[in-house]
Amino acid sequence: MASFAQERGFHSKNDMSAEEPRFSFGSTKHRTASISLGDINNDGKIDAVIANGRHWPETNYIFYNSGKGFNSMMALDNLSSTSYAAELVDLDNDGDLDIVEINDNSPHRIYTNDGLGHFKFHSEIAEVSDARNVALGDLDNNGFMDFIITNRGQQNMICYNNGKLNFDCVKLQTNKNATIDIAIQDLNGDNLPDLVLANRDNIPNEIFINKGNRQFTKKLDFGSGTFETRSVAIADMNNDGILDIVTGNINGSNIIYFGDKNFTFNQTLLFGSKDTDTFSIALADFNKDGFIDIVTGNYLKPNSVFLNLDGKTFEEINLTDSSSRTYGVTVGDINSDGWIDIAIANSDDFNLYYLNIFHKK
Repeated sequence: MASFAQERGFHSKNDMSAEEPRFSFGSTKHRTASISLGDINNDGKIDAVIANGRHWPETNYIFYNSGKGFNSMMALDNLSSTSYAAELVDLDNDGDLDIVEINDNSPHRIYTNDGLGHFKFHSEIAEVSDARNVALGDLDNNGFMDFIITNRGQQNMICYNNGKLNFDCVKLQTNKNATIDIAIQDLNGDNLPDLVLANRDNIPNEIFINKGNRQFTKKLDFGSGTFETRSVAIADMNNDGILDIVTGNINGSNIIYFGDKNFTFNQTLLFGSKDTDTFSIALADFNKDGFIDIVTGNYLKPNSVFLNLDGKTFEEINLTDSSSRTYGVTVGDINSDGWIDIAIANSDDFNLYYLNIFHKK
């Protein structure tokens, strides 16, 4: 049985007015796809960038954290785009966070940070595509952050960072293409980041192994594809020293694929309801018990946190008893108290954040 988060560890929407929630990013509703958290002005507080639009052009916004909440905001640009993601990442290794903005059938764009949290358009990047997300990581171990644009119905685009904001963008060679999300992590212990692709349209999820020299080879499929995976994350969920894969699915329950020494990911654990469509997941140890927990962003069902009790048993608590069209969830220490909080990106509803109060138990 699910319990409610305001009783078990998070300030929720029920602690405020549903018509005018206090813990929201602004006072207007957008077709928001995702939220990126990071300290953009180097004041020690976690700020936020909201990506709006999806298939319709809208303005993306920056929210500055005063320490008492997100009490200042400004538009990222005067150009509105069909954004699915506006992710914070230091692309030029100058010590501050820049933004890579990913748009659906509109040019992808890079914005640079002046170090004080002000962003300037730098350039368009890659080719226009049916983009749905972006994944970040140093894929070639050259000390600069690369990124992968996930494209539904088209090959995904890897943009290798050569430094000085110069990129080589190449397509990841796949036979079928319906990727919504990608997780980047070294799965086989060779110090090269590998790729886990979350696919839709009856295409199984895929693992690609990094062979070095900017080359990837497909290792295996996992999952049938019939439930359609919208989100994927990687962590050691059962503390056995081997990384596991967590997927958020529609048309079926969410699944943990446990890693093993044979690299099969055959052992699985289902969590959540099979009639709940999960659009996004994020991982963190919310209650500091040494086990990684899961938060799910669900479509027209209450969003949930699954507390990991022992690596194989999970307790579900709802963040709220209401539901929205949630497209994205992300985690970070928003109020700088040492406990991980949750930010929720909703379409046509308020974007909300939930403060962790497990330490008050």
